[in-house]
Amino acid sequence: MRTLFSILLLCLVLGACAPKTTVVLVPDDDGGVGRVVVKAGGAEQPLNAANESTQVTDKPAAPRVMSQQEIDRIFGSTVAAMPEPPKSFLLYFPTGSTEPEPASRPALDEAAADITRRAVSNVSVIGHSDSAGDPAANQKLSMARAEAVCRMLEGRGVPASGVALSGHGANDPLVPTAPGVAEARNRRVEILVR
Repeated sequence: MRTLFSILLLCLVLGACAPKTTVVLVPDDDGGVGRVVVKAGGAEQPLNAANESTQVTDKPAAPRVMSQQEIDRIFGSTVAAMPEPPKSFLLYFPTGSTEPEPASRPALDEAAADITRRAVSNVSVIGHSDSAGDPAANQKLSMARAEAVCRMLEGRGVPASGVALSGHGANDPLVPTAPGVAEARNRRVEILVR
């Protein structure tokens, strides 16, 4: 998805500035490469290899692989302006508790550091519970967990005013279970940083 966004952004930027548009298929952060088909002037040119590119005036030219140095020279400032990809941090909780397991504390510290390091961030704190017990109580507990984590982030320098809170109860399990099953991995809070 990020690759496709990069391609579209580069096309828009270059299309507005020059009569020739260059499209480059760059790998995702994990090294994966998708596929894109460039269409213009009734012609199509597929790109499906890392750093494969085409130039379009009236129709796409034959593909060629661009060097990383050339990509950096042409598109470096555009790529540098892109936002960081979202990052997710999970904290797990004992049954009925709003205090995270001790093993989850490092994730809380990492999340706070990531949030404060980003120039601009959108933070969601999403509470969950397992399906054991009363559904209404689980919904309330999931929200109480999200609120507790928000306070812990605030104690680490993250302004609470910039955090969106929600509680999903047992409605969005990480591990699907039958109703009434206590599952430790479902008793969690996800901190989503975008």
